Amino acid sequence: MMEVLSRAMCEILSWNWHSFIQSATGLVTLILAYYALGSWKRQHKSQKVTELLDELTDSVHDFVQTIRVPVQCLQFIHIGIDSCQYDRELNTELKYPEAIRYIEKEGREAATELMASLKASESSVHRIRSLLVKGQIYNIENYEECMNACNHIVWQYDRLQVVYAVLRGQNMNWEHPKVIESVGNLLEITSDDINNYLKENQVAFLKFVKAAYSKEYSNA
Repeated sequence: MMEVLSRAMCEILSWNWHSFIQSATGLVTLILAYYALGSWKRQHKSQKVTELLDELTDSVHDFVQTIRVPVQCLQFIHIGIDSCQYDRELNTELKYPEAIRYIEKEGREAATELMASLKASESSVHRIRSLLVKGQIYNIENYEECMNACNHIVWQYDRLQVVYAVLRGQNMNWEHPKVIESVGNLLEITSDDINNYLKENQVAFLKFVKAAYSKEYSNA
């Protein structure tokens, strides 16, 4: 038994311990570097996601602020349409006589004013849409909620563009089905409806951003 132990000790003592320690140290260093790289990648991604959401939040805020004036213009347009019920030249045989009379009398001027007010919102609309596309590369959890909310917010800009287009058509065939449909669309787009869309989707967007920040910081 003693002879076996003696041989084992001699074998162990014959090992190249210096090389073994160097190899072990290198392996440990490699493992630590691997985990450090993973941590750096997570932190880098979290930073990029945070920067994108910060910029997106600012852009949504800018849009909501600048779209207020066009929405107010829309409110005045509907007041003008309602007042046309007393116009002597109102053609009651048409489906939307008040709206048509307003377009004939004041449509082009109202359209010009509306478009001028919409100019202030253009840059934020472009930024929001660009950032939404950019955000898809980060695989953010539940990102579809963010896209849905933001798309509904900027959709209000598109709806006001529809109002502008209808107002400019002073010489359209008011009995044509497509024209009747477009005038009906104009009447359905109201300031209250737009404000409700903005409010509802702002809440959804901010809820998403809060959850996304919490997730990114917990993973960093």
